[in-house]
Amino acid sequence: MIRRLAALAATLLALSGPAAAQSALVGTETTNDTTPLWEAGVLAAGGYVAHYPAASQGQFKALPLPYLIYRGDTLRIGDQGLVRARKELADDRLELDIGLDGSFDVDSKDNKARQGMPDLDLLIEAGPKLTWHLQPKQAKTQIDLGVEVRAVIATRLIAFDYEGITVNPELSWFDHGFAGTNLRAYAAIGPIFGFDGVNDYFYAVDPAYATAGRAAYKAKEGYIGTKTTLGMAYPVTERLLVFGAAQVGYYGGSVNEDSPLFRNKTNVNVGLGVRWSFWQSDARVPVVR
Repeated sequence: MIRRLAALAATLLALSGPAAAQSALVGTETTNDTTPLWEAGVLAAGGYVAHYPAASQGQFKALPLPYLIYRGDTLRIGDQGLVRARKELADDRLELDIGLDGSFDVDSKDNKARQGMPDLDLLIEAGPKLTWHLQPKQAKTQIDLGVEVRAVIATRLIAFDYEGITVNPELSWFDHGFAGTNLRAYAAIGPIFGFDGVNDYFYAVDPAYATAGRAAYKAKEGYIGTKTTLGMAYPVTERLLVFGAAQVGYYGGSVNEDSPLFRNKTNVNVGLGVRWSFWQSDARVPVVR
């Protein structure tokens, strides 16, 4: 995953990291064992994000928005991704889910490397993820190995274009009571690979857009970079939570490091936010960690 909208709404990081763990940072848990089946509230977040992997520029984003969560046994909406269908296997240690997410667009006139080129459109990303839980799922501390495969669709809301596939293996850690406190802490690291044209979307330069300082370039498939994510959240009350996160993406060794659009080996994204849950259903379900 490259620039996830759900994660950005939660942390404004344009993360490639998993929405599941990041939404766990900002999810509601009013008891140790259960959470509302339905929940509605308002989330406001702000932060700085890079325009695309290995870009030399970024943008500040501020995003207030309402949210609605449904936590069904199989179907989940607004919790651990925009839409998610999940199936647990092998004594709950192995989990397969199908998720749908998205990411924000970038106006090329705001990026020196891409000036005169087409904008980066809103992206919709969908596909399966297989997760192996190394700890029992009800443990306070979770360590997971996962592999996510997503088809990437660019859209201007009036047209849809298939852009390729991303593959993101990842090792993640989540603590529901960090250092014996009420803090929730999250860390993850994993490489990202692009295939079937998705690397063209970020790094290719068609001859029509070549200039004296930007040679034509055909992107290669394969390794994009590795991202490390750290996040923390603190429940002020049962309904009010503050959170923050930071991510470092390292793109040295990328197969497209020689692209004229590859500008920085390192990107740093940061975000802060607050979430208020103004309504929760009486019906409750077990916490999914």
